[in-house]
Amino acid sequence: MLSSFHLHCSLLAFIIYGLVFQVHELQSALLNVTGPPGPITVAMGEDVVLPCRFSPEQRAQDTEVIWFREHFSPFVHRYKGGQDQYGEQMLQYQGRTELLKDGLAKGSVDLKIFRVQLSDRGNYTCFIHRDLDYDEAVVELKVTASGSAPLITLERYQDGGIWVTCRSAGWYPQPQVLWQDPHGRHLPSLSENVTQDKSGLFAAESSIILTRGTNQKLSCSVRHVLHSQEQGSAFYISDPFFQNAHPWMTAVCVVLVAVVVLLIIAAYLFKIKGKHEQKIAMQAAALQDRDAEIERQAEELAWRKYAVPIEEVKVVLDPDTAHCDLVLSDDCKSVKREDTLQDLPDIPERFNPWRCVLGREGFTSGRYYWEVEVVDGGGWTVGVSRQDVKRKGDIEFKPEQGIWALGQWAGHFQALTSPNRTLLPEIQTPKRIRVSLDYEEGRVTFFSVDEEIPIFTFPLASFEGISVHPWVWLGPGTWLKMCP
Repeated sequence: MLSSFHLHCSLLAFIIYGLVFQVHELQSALLNVTGPPGPITVAMGEDVVLPCRFSPEQRAQDTEVIWFREHFSPFVHRYKGGQDQYGEQMLQYQGRTELLKDGLAKGSVDLKIFRVQLSDRGNYTCFIHRDLDYDEAVVELKVTASGSAPLITLERYQDGGIWVTCRSAGWYPQPQVLWQDPHGRHLPSLSENVTQDKSGLFAAESSIILTRGTNQKLSCSVRHVLHSQEQGSAFYISDPFFQNAHPWMTAVCVVLVAVVVLLIIAAYLFKIKGKHEQKIAMQAAALQDRDAEIERQAEELAWRKYAVPIEEVKVVLDPDTAHCDLVLSDDCKSVKREDTLQDLPDIPERFNPWRCVLGREGFTSGRYYWEVEVVDGGGWTVGVSRQDVKRKGDIEFKPEQGIWALGQWAGHFQALTSPNRTLLPEIQTPKRIRVSLDYEEGRVTFFSVDEEIPIFTFPLASFEGISVHPWVWLGPGTWLKMCP
């Protein structure tokens, strides 16, 4: 009785397994993908549609479509979840593919490829996945290229005839070159050559010898071996060309022509020699004028390089830093040295004994410029100073002490460099000086507003994040004005 029970259980399990297997087979058979019966052929540079159909139809959101070449990834085109997916698309197809979605509801997943290239030829797999089922079909794409019209050239005289070559390029697949007489009969060629460039396109040439009276009128045609595209050219050579078929006659004619040409050239050169020498003299003078103009433009560009500011500063002098001999105007934009001590408190900010004064505003970044006018007086210096410059006792006006300046000092116009001063004898002492400061670059530059020329640029310095202020020193009887 127990054996009978086991037999019934085994039979029931076999029936259930068979039903499940049949259901799975039935489901697998539900999706069917088909391609075209034969290859799709397109000319290079045109657009092409690769057809692919599936059945039964279903909602587009439930269907995943992948077109690929030899490998599943990267793909040619992918459609999933109702949208095109471009994340892993092959580089050569980016921006050149489109899935024609209008046919999805009717079971069509045709792929359009724009501007077909020769490298696009080959097999494409149309892969469709839906739920747990999938199917695929292969579509072959053939690409053709119809080349240029044949170019026929007369190469040389040979064997009592004329060697003629027919050439054409830009073909795919490999073309065939054919010679025909006026009656349409094919003529054998003496030499043939077919080459292929890096892009895969073929070039072909074929040569034949023409003789008088036999085949003076011919045509050359180039066509695909497996396709119907064809390009042709025809030509005719008249009898006089064959009279020169002997090389020695051609050589004698060439020599005679060359002698005549040389005589004509010699006479012409002798005639224009004088004119040529005169022209050279005029060109030399023009070059000198051009060089002078270039030099003038270079000077103007140098001026503009320094003259074009980033930000203009209206300097207001700080009375708390001015020496007691210096008298500031009411608006603090001009200063005179009168050598009459004023009753002012000797605060730490005030210079003493040097007759100096700082601008009220300091800079810790950016690029700025301001101008100083020498209204009256003899000795003076203008420039910039770090905020922490020494105010009391003996001070040396040099970059190591935090001062970058130039001016009329000790009877000479000079830059206050270190360890030695830099005399500027070639510069006429200006009445109006522009001071330019580039804080980040550490550049301090001066130029003459009077002559619109640069004067001097100090070596690059580091201001170490410390505020930098406009700075002036005045000699006896000097009057300086901040502009504007």
